[in-house]
Amino acid sequence: MENTRPEGKNIADSPLFQNILKKAERYLKHPSLVASLLNDAFKKATAKKSVGSLAAEAWESLQLLSRMIKAAMAGEYKGIPSTTVVGGIAVIIYFIMPIDLIPDFIPVLGLLDDASLLAWFMTSIKSELDKYKAWEASRPFPVETPQSAAPTAMHNADPSFGTPKYSDTTDGHVQIERNTEQ
Repeated sequence: MENTRPEGKNIADSPLFQNILKKAERYLKHPSLVASLLNDAFKKATAKKSVGSLAAEAWESLQLLSRMIKAAMAGEYKGIPSTTVVGGIAVIIYFIMPIDLIPDFIPVLGLLDDASLLAWFMTSIKSELDKYKAWEASRPFPVETPQSAAPTAMHNADPSFGTPKYSDTTDGHVQIERNTEQ
């Protein structure tokens, strides 16, 4: 019997993926769409992460690819070929599409084509990924600054809130008044 496992290169050469590449090119002009796409991919990957080791590997690759695309789109990581960014966006679009060569509603197998395409793409841009990892490791961690340096205002809250108001009332005692007139 012939191996029916989808190969990433075959998926990348498919007419479906070629159309996705054209769509991905348009995303370059809209960083907010890319951010939304990366968020959707993160949600889907988080939901699928427990499917098995294949999903775990795809999860790690997807995280790395997402960080690289995000840094490139923000202009922080320079020198990455636009074809690599477009290809990465296309892979992520394919990943979040519910209906592709193997529909995602098919348990486990639905993720197989997504993972195969992702693995093939990550392998094909390995040298670029290695450069990105080195760049990422050399970056200093961003320092969080407080939102406001203004001193905090005094509050006028009742300091006795939640404490018994009367000496004959104990802690935890709640009195409910009922209106018996109708």
